[in-house]
Amino acid sequence: MKDTYLESFCTGGLISPKPVIAVTMGDPCGIGPEVIVKGWMDTDCRPFVVGNAYWMRCAAAMFAPSVSIHPITKLSQARFETGVIDVFDTSGERLPCTYGTVHPAAARAALQAITQAAQMALGNTTGAIGTDVKVDAITTAPIHKGQMQAVGFAFPGHTEFFANAAHTDRFRMMMVGGGLRVTLTTIHLSLREAVRQTTREEILTSICLTHEALERDFGILKPHIAVAALNPHAGEEGQFGKEEQQEITPAVLDAQKKGVHVSGPIPADTLFYYLRRGRYDAAVALYHDQALIPIKLVAFENAVNVTLGLSIIRTSVDHGTAYDIAGKGVADSGSFRAALALAAAMARKRRKMETVADATG
Repeated sequence: MKDTYLESFCTGGLISPKPVIAVTMGDPCGIGPEVIVKGWMDTDCRPFVVGNAYWMRCAAAMFAPSVSIHPITKLSQARFETGVIDVFDTSGERLPCTYGTVHPAAARAALQAITQAAQMALGNTTGAIGTDVKVDAITTAPIHKGQMQAVGFAFPGHTEFFANAAHTDRFRMMMVGGGLRVTLTTIHLSLREAVRQTTREEILTSICLTHEALERDFGILKPHIAVAALNPHAGEEGQFGKEEQQEITPAVLDAQKKGVHVSGPIPADTLFYYLRRGRYDAAVALYHDQALIPIKLVAFENAVNVTLGLSIIRTSVDHGTAYDIAGKGVADSGSFRAALALAAAMARKRRKMETVADATG
């Protein structure tokens, strides 16, 4: 399903040349290579894959025979042509992998790809691997987190990896799709632990990072943000919990003092209705399912994961490796297409905002 919201929310002000997007291959034993070759597009950006050229060629032959693979060792070699996927080959070897099967070689290949992409986007590369073309954003295909950690990956997932690469501990995950933008204050925690970590400071960070991203990467001047309540009826003046009084409201007031247009806490059972109707530009959720349930409901096939707070732009598909269907040709590429389109739109907006800032001193 085509998500027209992703095409419309960041319109206008196109700047040439088209943004260059590094697409990481993900776990080759999962559906990453399949959704990449099936969803490949280059109408408004110049994407290339960072990964294993041999495995990408296998995926193209199986799932998108009209697409050809062009291995490169420097970005200046990229063709950026319709029907051609340029692959910055991080290993140059045949992977002994099988779709739907865990293999350490697959995890190592995925780790090589995201490490290389991060270095490219952050400018931490040498002439030997190419600094001749600026990478404007990264779009990631899914990794198998357990197997990655078995080969030395020291992070819970992509989000924490890229935050570490960008040398920041101030970051958040935002989900985008179906007319919604929702930032998560806590991510993969038990509900008990998520409530414990729902503090004034953490909520304020979520609000401020959301505000910064909406202005810089989404081109929304003076955005209006809503903060979800934790308890039913926003705690009903303390009858159903005191988090609203002790943590959430103080965080909202702190943000307002910083000049942020933010409202809340708003009962979650009504907030997302008004968010989708356009009353707010984004919402801050307090725990994983509070954010993901409305997103999955309205944009199950084309939601996008965005990392806020980085010096680089990073978007991702909103699904896992799906080993159970890998190699069967049935994977939906909607989330990948949306993630790539959103990365390009954000890159254009960020470039435009930086150009305006430079011009005005």
